[in-house]
Amino acid sequence: MFEVRICNHSRALMVTATRLLTVMWVLLCIFLMLTHALASEKINYADCLGCHRGIESISPSHPFACAACHIWPKDRQSDALTSHQGIVRNPSAPEHVEVFCVQCHENEVRQVRNSLHSTMAGVINQTRYLWGAQGTAAPAVYGLSGHLKPLPDPHGSVYQETPAMLVDDFLRRRCLRCHIHSKGPEAPGLYRGTGCASCHMVYNNDGQYGGMDQAIDRSKKGYPVRHTFTRLIPNAQCLHCHNQNHVGADYEGLFQHDYSDGYRSPMVNGKLRPMVYGLDHHHLAKDIHAEKGLWCVDCHTRKDVMGDGRIYSYEIEVPKRSCMDCHGGFDQKTPDMTNKAIRKVSDGYLFISKNDGKNHGLRQFSADSIGHRVQAHAKVRCSACHAQWSFQDYGLSVIREDLINDYKWDHLTAQGDPYLQEKLKAYVESPETAYPFSIDRLSGEERPGIWSVGWRFRRWEQMPLGMDHTGRYAILRPLYQYFISYVDRAGNVVLDSVVPSRGDGTGKGWAFMPYVPHTTAPFGRACDACHQNRVTAGLGIQEEVTMDNGLTIPSPPAVKGMRLLNPREQQRLLKPTKEWHKERLKASKTHHE
Repeated sequence: MFEVRICNHSRALMVTATRLLTVMWVLLCIFLMLTHALASEKINYADCLGCHRGIESISPSHPFACAACHIWPKDRQSDALTSHQGIVRNPSAPEHVEVFCVQCHENEVRQVRNSLHSTMAGVINQTRYLWGAQGTAAPAVYGLSGHLKPLPDPHGSVYQETPAMLVDDFLRRRCLRCHIHSKGPEAPGLYRGTGCASCHMVYNNDGQYGGMDQAIDRSKKGYPVRHTFTRLIPNAQCLHCHNQNHVGADYEGLFQHDYSDGYRSPMVNGKLRPMVYGLDHHHLAKDIHAEKGLWCVDCHTRKDVMGDGRIYSYEIEVPKRSCMDCHGGFDQKTPDMTNKAIRKVSDGYLFISKNDGKNHGLRQFSADSIGHRVQAHAKVRCSACHAQWSFQDYGLSVIREDLINDYKWDHLTAQGDPYLQEKLKAYVESPETAYPFSIDRLSGEERPGIWSVGWRFRRWEQMPLGMDHTGRYAILRPLYQYFISYVDRAGNVVLDSVVPSRGDGTGKGWAFMPYVPHTTAPFGRACDACHQNRVTAGLGIQEEVTMDNGLTIPSPPAVKGMRLLNPREQQRLLKPTKEWHKERLKASKTHHE
């Protein structure tokens, strides 16, 4: 019996084992079948809406299937795309626009290519001229697009030992961060697209998506607010490029702190305030139009921003809507009624902003104002009296270093560019000798060397006057007063605070340029803000000239046809007539009454 029981037990174990093997075999077969089925089922990446559920329509004027803008023409006829690599994320980027946009927007594409937003001709040609690399600043010779010559690429060229030989590298790596051919540094306030999307695809300052697309990873940054093109462009979008101490930032009352660590914002709750636009800022008076809620695009029209097809050499040359077109002026008594934003009402005029269609009363030029009673002021730009403050940055020291082994300026790593700041901090903190690299903003390549800059001092209350290309008096700002240094890879100091010479040999490569501060007030500054004022007359802040206050004495503009005040004009400002004194006394009495 014992043996029989053992046999029966063994048989039972064998049966159980057999059943287990059978079940396992069946499960294995099912698993292999499912795996094979999944492997054979390829994801069709051309079916965008299969994943991007809830994504917004790009715009009512672009009622196309996704493939029309995001898939190369050669791939549109295939049954399926097997990779995301075939998807064009930004079809409006300059490298793609010929394929995806030009068939419908040929005229717009051509105009934008010739616009200053694309060519960057003003920055490029003025800087090259001031560093001695070309004979004139205008008409423009070099640019990033249009019919201008491409900016030279100095990579791999002969040993660079003069400002003229270094300027193209300086432009590529330090100055041309903001152009529509490249993305922003992807830091707070600096997120943006390229090409048409630079303006028409709105980004938040934090670079986070705010739409309904279920495929977007909300933990990642670098996305527009929504998958939507718009012509209603808010000021924050313009500031993604027009920041630092350049026109645009002043409209919102922003004046950049200096780079030194001692100028960081005070701590709030034990922490430094987050930097926006690469640095922190003083908050000064906003432009009155910004206070009222007007957007940049209320004044800056399509032809102004996107171009009219012509090549321009500098910003102030571009035709724009003027103050008189809305408010009237010495020679224009009423607004330009071809402007569709202006409405005539019973008691005057209204201006309708693109910012939610808000109505604003449109104040008109008053011939009874003391400043407007002086006919000579008809030759003065409105901003020369109505600007509350202006950018005045003096003494720009720039240094290219191919070797860092004893960085004496480690408190200046905040350079207004988050990418450079990160790089510099890493090299400064390295215990070993560093051979730094930084990115060429045009080619996208990292190359040996890194540029740092620093200001001698920065002010906002000085407002010297000069004459612009139209023969009107305008506020000048220094752009720029260069001191150039270069340390090569062997540690040789090739250049040590060298002041460059202009390309035509007419003097040092410093320039004060006429410009329009966007800091408008509804009232003009006091009479003595210009008259009896040394700074306004172009004589500097004091008679005794030192290394620093000598920088407040204007240098001639870089463009022929613009100029500083001549001695006769200076004397008229410094020694006004008896009639001027009488008028000023009347104005003072009226004010106090």
